[in-house]
Amino acid sequence: MNIETKQIDTITIMKLGETNRLYALNANIAKEKMNEVLTQPESKLVVDFEAINFIDSSGFGALLSALKTSKEHHSKIKLCNINRDVMELIELMQLDSIFDILQDPSACINSFSSVE
Repeated sequence: MNIETKQIDTITIMKLGETNRLYALNANIAKEKMNEVLTQPESKLVVDFEAINFIDSSGFGALLSALKTSKEHHSKIKLCNINRDVMELIELMQLDSIFDILQDPSACINSFSSVE
């Protein structure tokens, strides 16, 4: 899985790419990359799902692991650009109540600064 990262001030934007799926074959890679950022205390991570149109239980496991890591290290994670099909799964599993999900990376960045 190709994961592009860029830094905007103190916020890391991570764009999942190359394949349109977050599933068993690449979820571990995504989990490792997210946790690498989130283990830094007070870090802020935006995960951009623009290219993702399918996610399976391994993908959800990677996200939940990242959320757990963020809580342990007092970091923040936000998700954005989630397409309708993936969002329906997130809502079905009621994960929309535990993840901060916004429209796009700019909305995530602005929401970090409005909380600080």
